[in-house]
Amino acid sequence: SSGINAEWPLRPGSLMSRDLQRAADMVNLPYKPLSNFAESLFIRGSVPTLKALAACQTTHPDLMEEFTRQCWLGLYSRDVDITDEGNIRDFAAAAGIPDVDRLVELSRGPEARQQLIDNTTEAIASKCFGAPWYTVTNPSTGRTEKFFGQDRVEMLGFILGKKYEGVSPPS
Repeated sequence: SSGINAEWPLRPGSLMSRDLQRAADMVNLPYKPLSNFAESLFIRGSVPTLKALAACQTTHPDLMEEFTRQCWLGLYSRDVDITDEGNIRDFAAAAGIPDVDRLVELSRGPEARQQLIDNTTEAIASKCFGAPWYTVTNPSTGRTEKFFGQDRVEMLGFILGKKYEGVSPPS
């Protein structure tokens, strides 16, 4: 016997839920398991949210990280429907986006749709196969490097000539 206790068949999302809990604990974020994993991720999906993020990318790129964080918190800390327009508005407001009505209006238009298509096309062209996916250019060599997974951040730092001290570096 290998000593490995394999849990099979796994419930959909069971490993993902455990990893999300661990990641949330590691960075001190609240986490609430999804009440209906399949409905949240596969039926409702995230297209309206992704279009709002694409609109943010073009109108407020400096607020993109915080808007993304607010969407994550909505889904994984409060288990709310992230495709609901009212929730998207709340996420945008919490991110500090000054013109939420304009952002939502833009998210319904062709520019946000095209930005989302462009983002997807770029991801496919880079052979992206999951999230998080990083594409960085080594400043010393000019070579483009690709990384998949949060566990690769230390390597990413190495390529950029930066020391990664973890999610809670010493002060």
